[in-house]
Amino acid sequence: MSVLSILSVKVRLGLVAALLAAVVAVSMFFVQPARSQSLASGDAVVADAQTWIGVPYVYGGASRYGVDCSGLTMAVFAELGVSLPHSAATQYGYGTPVASPGPGDLVFSDYTGGGIGHVGIATGDGSMIDAPYPGTTVRYDPISPANVVGYKSVL
Repeated sequence: MSVLSILSVKVRLGLVAALLAAVVAVSMFFVQPARSQSLASGDAVVADAQTWIGVPYVYGGASRYGVDCSGLTMAVFAELGVSLPHSAATQYGYGTPVASPGPGDLVFSDYTGGGIGHVGIATGDGSMIDAPYPGTTVRYDPISPANVVGYKSVL
């Protein structure tokens, strides 16, 4: 084997290793389960969510300049040390199902018949804090049992 052939093989192996490392790093960022070691309580989740009241709905948003429903839940839980993805349907794969929501539990809804399309944070009194749709702000809304797909506790 010539020196050029050996060098070519080493370069290809290096590229494969770099690509594999990048895939692992990206998958760890996007496929990270909620951390159960969080010391947050449901009441702490609600208290944090209340500080978002009035923030405008912005599709794809996840900051105090604007949030969508899953951006709100992702940001609130991140502030309390729990990692969630930015997708209501994907967030449904996290946590433990509960029969009725307590403070801080996630409320997953289907308002269109197309599957999970909305998520909010239960307050424990039959309402939730959510970012409902364009033209609105983060607010309290009643939980609509007819549209609920399920409830999850992620703490």
